[in-house]
Amino acid sequence: MKKDKSHKNNDGFKVPEGYFESFESKLFEKIASDKDDQLSSKMDSGFKVPEDYFTTLEDTIMQKIDDDKPKGKLISLRVSKNILYISGIAAMIAIIISVSIPKESELNFNSIEVADIHAYFNEEDIELSTSEIAALLDEDIIYSETFEKELIDDETLLEYLSEEDLDDEIIFTE
Repeated sequence: MKKDKSHKNNDGFKVPEGYFESFESKLFEKIASDKDDQLSSKMDSGFKVPEDYFTTLEDTIMQKIDDDKPKGKLISLRVSKNILYISGIAAMIAIIISVSIPKESELNFNSIEVADIHAYFNEEDIELSTSEIAALLDEDIIYSETFEKELIDDETLLEYLSEEDLDDEIIFTE
């Protein structure tokens, strides 16, 4: 910054000499002269209030309110409260009945489709070892007796394998 031009007074705004010295007295003179003008302009504005308007206003409003009372039958609020109580009790009874009635069908392992079990194991990426599968099987069943009782013919076995959709298994025939 240059020191010579630090306080430049070329901005275009100038105050006349002695302006602030006589400002207060001029302001009070202007207010006193405008007071009479403002009052006269309000008197001649054209809006007039009738005499005793504000003294009788309250009586007029109260009279109109008394005339506007409904003359029809009113519905009591106690009736709607009774309906709420009755509907609440009915809802509680319906919930108690629905919870207390035993369900006829229960889920068991036999009602689940084999395809659903396969899909579950495939989607969940569950890998069980043979020892884990053996632990899940019932120990009371002797599987050797089961296979001895039901002998499967070769034709039945080949027919079954040809009908089944085998993804990862390969059948070798000799």
